[in-house]
Amino acid sequence: MESKAQFYKTQIQSLVGLPTLPTIAIEIQNIMREDKLSVVQTVPIIEQDPSLAMKILKVANSAYYGMKRKVNSLRQAVVIIGMRELAGIVLGFSVLKSMSRPGEKSSIDWGKFWEHSVAVGHIAELLNDELGTHFKESTYSLGLLHDIGQLVLFRLDPLKFEEAHSLSLNEGMSMIQAEARTFGITHQQAGQWISERWGLSEYVQTVNGNHHNLSSITDGELRLAGSLVQLANYIANSIRMNFGYRRLRTEDDIPEAWEMIQVRSMRAQEIEFNDFLLDLEEHWQAVRDMVKLLNM
Repeated sequence: MESKAQFYKTQIQSLVGLPTLPTIAIEIQNIMREDKLSVVQTVPIIEQDPSLAMKILKVANSAYYGMKRKVNSLRQAVVIIGMRELAGIVLGFSVLKSMSRPGEKSSIDWGKFWEHSVAVGHIAELLNDELGTHFKESTYSLGLLHDIGQLVLFRLDPLKFEEAHSLSLNEGMSMIQAEARTFGITHQQAGQWISERWGLSEYVQTVNGNHHNLSSITDGELRLAGSLVQLANYIANSIRMNFGYRRLRTEDDIPEAWEMIQVRSMRAQEIEFNDFLLDLEEHWQAVRDMVKLLNM
């Protein structure tokens, strides 16, 4: 008899009720793989989707980049954000857009999902900079896409997902526990399977599939990617930019990711975790402003 896990894996790999990878994401993936990232290659791809182009301009004009004059052109935005980070943002937004259906009737506030995803992407990028971990791939896109498996589960069975979401908010369960109870799989598995099916990078596949259990990642670079996203996810939840998660942190609550990041970060070795969080507080308003700018 086919297990629940195998049943859902087959559905996801067959894209039953799920979209194919958007054309823009495919084009960005191709030029990233060929290491041909350039303004000439990237700007025409972004221009295919006016709403996406607008989001990129909003990112470039955000407080994070501190521009004194308004950025009005995509070419200028590309220069400000940087090619690899920009390509990752385009990939993340195009994928999430393909899975999201604004205005869809549901008991779940999907606006909160979008806010949480953008916050985790932004915080992951901030952490990479503040901790000096020098991770080369797009931390923004990894953060944006880390919970794509939740959208997949909702598309597969909306009622079951709404039940899991309710269990997480009202019964004190984590989303992982609630999903395992209702589906027999979690958003980590669903996220990894859809990433594999879409042919997304090994980094996206690994982070989506392991951001709640980093010890299962053996490769150092992949573990760093997962650690930055897990820590960003933890921080987003702790500053109430959360989705399907209600438990507040305590001072003794230190995520697994912090110890793993210390292997690569002198800054993390030299400062206590709670002191580091205090040092980051000045950035939270900029994160919230970014989330408001980039609403779906």
